[in-house]
Amino acid sequence: MINPSNKICPRKRVLIVEDNRIHSELLKIIIQSSFDVDIVIAENGRDALDKITEGCIFDLIIIDIMLPKINGLDVLKTIRKAYDRVPVLMLSALSDKETIDKSYVEGATDYAFKPIKNEVLKDKISILLGGMERYK
Repeated sequence: MINPSNKICPRKRVLIVEDNRIHSELLKIIIQSSFDVDIVIAENGRDALDKITEGCIFDLIIIDIMLPKINGLDVLKTIRKAYDRVPVLMLSALSDKETIDKSYVEGATDYAFKPIKNEVLKDKISILLGGMERYK
């Protein structure tokens, strides 16, 4: 069980949970090129759960499914026990119906396939951040 911080931060915060450093850095660049948000990166499921318990509350969490230590679906399940309202975007190369359905059953807000087009990613993020207009 995780106990998230109740600290509110002045800027919106996005947690990217991605074990491929190149992918996580690309996501960070794409997101920060359009939105005025702080980005936190976790390289595995365990690291993600640790980051949720420290610092400010996240406004959006993006999770890859295939992660070391704790897979993305288990991270999602644990997050939902503590964060019932934070939007969670599952971003994965897995496109089978069973994985997609399980993601929604576990509480995913949205699901997208890798590779994702930049504009599609930005549109999804805008919607998940509550219609936040692109900053740049």
